[in-house]
Amino acid sequence: MIVEITLLILGGLGNLAWDLTGRRVSARARRQARLARRRDSLPLPAADESATDPFVGIAAVAPPAFVEQTRVIVEELDRVVDHFDLVLLRAEAAESLISDVVYIGGEIPRERGRELLRSWLEAVDGLASDSLDRLRDLGLPDLAVREVWERELQRSHWPNAATSTELLDATAVDFEAAVGLLVGFLRTLGQGSGDPYR
Repeated sequence: MIVEITLLILGGLGNLAWDLTGRRVSARARRQARLARRRDSLPLPAADESATDPFVGIAAVAPPAFVEQTRVIVEELDRVVDHFDLVLLRAEAAESLISDVVYIGGEIPRERGRELLRSWLEAVDGLASDSLDRLRDLGLPDLAVREVWERELQRSHWPNAATSTELLDATAVDFEAAVGLLVGFLRTLGQGSGDPYR
C-alpha cells in the first residue's frame, strides 16, 4: 500500500513538472497550428496613423452594444479554446497512464465556454425583431451557435465528460467552430458597416 501511494505521488509530481514545461510547449505549438488553419481573424484597425475602427458607422447596421459584446465574447471564447490545447494533452496523458495521476482540469474552461455562448444567445434574444431580421440577412449565426451550446450542454451530462479525450476534443472543436462563426459574422459587419445598402 505504501509503495502504491509513493508511486502515485511520484507520478503526480512528475506529471506536474512535465505539465509546467513540455506539455505547455506542445500546447503552444497546437495553438499556433490551429491559428494557422483558421481562415478568418477578428477585424482590427489598420496599424498606420489614419487607423479607424472597422466598426465605425455600425449603428446603421447593428446595435453597437451588441457588436461590442460579440467582440468581447469572441476574444474570451478564443482563450477558452486555447486552454483546451493543454486540457487535451493532459487527457491524452491520463488515458495512457495510471488513473488519477494527471490533473486534466477541463471543467472550468468548459463551463466558461458554455457561459459565454449562453450570454451571447441571451443578447441575441434581447434584440429587437427588425434588428434580428437585418442581422440574420447579414449572416447572424445564432441558430448554429445555439446548436453548439445545446450539444455542449448535453455532452456535459455524460459521466466521463471531464476526462474523456473524445468528449473534450468534441467540446474544443465545437467552441472553435463557434469562434469561427462569430468572427465571420463580425468580418461581414465590418466590411458592410459604412453603407447598410452595400
